[in-house]
Amino acid sequence: MSESGLSARRIRSLAKRFGTPLYAYDFDALDRRARTLRAALAPRFDLFYAVKANPSLAILKLFAARGLGADVASRGELSLALRAGFAPERIVMTGPAKSDADLALAVRSGILGINVEGEHELDRLDRIVRGRRERFAVQLRLNPDSGLGEARAIIGGAGATKFGLDLRTAERILRNRRNWPSLEFSGFQVFQASNVLDARRLLENVRRVLELAVSLARRFDIALRTIDFGGGLGVPYSAGDRPLDLARFSRGLQSVSARIAATPELTGSHLIFEPGRWLVAEAGIYVARVVEVKSTRGRRHVLVDGGIHHLTRPALLGSPHPVRIVMKNGTAGVVRTFSIGGPLCTSLDLLADCARDRLPGPGDLVVLGNAGAYGYTESMPLFLSHEWPAEIGLRGPRAERLRTAPTVTQLQRAQRAPEILIRARPPSRRN
Repeated sequence: MSESGLSARRIRSLAKRFGTPLYAYDFDALDRRARTLRAALAPRFDLFYAVKANPSLAILKLFAARGLGADVASRGELSLALRAGFAPERIVMTGPAKSDADLALAVRSGILGINVEGEHELDRLDRIVRGRRERFAVQLRLNPDSGLGEARAIIGGAGATKFGLDLRTAERILRNRRNWPSLEFSGFQVFQASNVLDARRLLENVRRVLELAVSLARRFDIALRTIDFGGGLGVPYSAGDRPLDLARFSRGLQSVSARIAATPELTGSHLIFEPGRWLVAEAGIYVARVVEVKSTRGRRHVLVDGGIHHLTRPALLGSPHPVRIVMKNGTAGVVRTFSIGGPLCTSLDLLADCARDRLPGPGDLVVLGNAGAYGYTESMPLFLSHEWPAEIGLRGPRAERLRTAPTVTQLQRAQRAPEILIRARPPSRRN
């Protein structure tokens, strides 16, 4: 959610009603993002929302109702996607180290396909599918030598990563695919970078993946049912970042579509993008309340009631989020420098460094933008046993709670301390 997305009065009202810290997602903005991205894609391309970006049930139900598919990475995400209303044939599963339980639920549910990461996964999946009347569709996740790169690989990444198959291994699998008779090898997936803001690089990747998929299909006589380009569509976090040029991306995809129409191997292929961040990041904010302000060795510290146990990304990537200060009296200025830190007993608990013409005080609110993706569910809320943040959905003037977070008391009640472990004495030592 952009800094101007909500008025200071509205933010203060949410904080008063729901308490802090809190996450808030603007469903009008989510709707706009989904419509905008669908309109930008050429007709041959489809959108499957990457559930990992934000698996809030309400957000999933919205995207399912708007006709998007879902990309899931576990049986938990798959169960949630089905509950949200995604049709099984509109779901793909991606991710390393899938368990037998993950694979079994995907097979039972009849999803569109699984992006397979290795030979052992093929062995296990073939055993699970064996005995069914129909073969199960799989796509090979490829990790070619060339491709998109990023300053710090978080999802995917070029080179020798844990994700997918190098081309030599993929070719060996395709030559020997009769070893997995219960599986239908129906396509490929390549996902190599996250948060890409350069439309040109994204389009180059689309062309490269198409060429690779067609080449492999011709060499090994594969009917290309699905080609999955992954996600990677980025949003700006830093002040110097420029937004993704969606118009340029759209024009490029129109050009690619003409080439697709002239390629027999791509007739009828399902061409998928898996955006997550682009759809939800800018629709969300994280709000915390200032508890204390102090100076140490000439450095000012604004300490708030939330931190990296709720929003881990600043510490994980060293990457800033847009920051807005909402003062109690309704004024906020933009040149005093200060850091914003949380309540955790670690120096890593730093949310931002700021410069403003007014220093916040206790009771003021700190608002971090672009928090709709990889926020709530990428957090580590058990650290130091603080309360979990509220999660709120907004639609026009309405605000609704989306999740009932467990209290610290409830979490502690779930723990056990068996007496046999406490009372038993260690065995005596004998000479």
